[in-house]
Amino acid sequence: MKLKFLLITLITILVSSITIFNGKPKARVVKYLGEPDKKEIGVQPKGASKTIGRPTDNKDNKKKDKVDMWYYSNIVKSGKDTTWKRIEFTFINDRCMNIAFSN
Repeated sequence: MKLKFLLITLITILVSSITIFNGKPKARVVKYLGEPDKKEIGVQPKGASKTIGRPTDNKDNKKKDKVDMWYYSNIVKSGKDTTWKRIEFTFINDRCMNIAFSN
């Protein structure tokens, strides 16, 4: 019974956070959560084309996408005693495209 409640709570949290922030600009995330604990810039590894087996060069469009990752700590609780230690927001061209939860 507790596990079922925990899973329902977790699903509710994930769905609500995804609908609030998915596709939205950075300003909305800052408005609701404040400044992140840590920020990183995404880079393409050398030799990525060989690893995934297809060209990664963007020859048609000269503009590269800007990828940022923002990290928040201990802001999402699922249940009474469970807190997600780290939440990662991935922004592509200043829009939130992915949210990841990890412990």
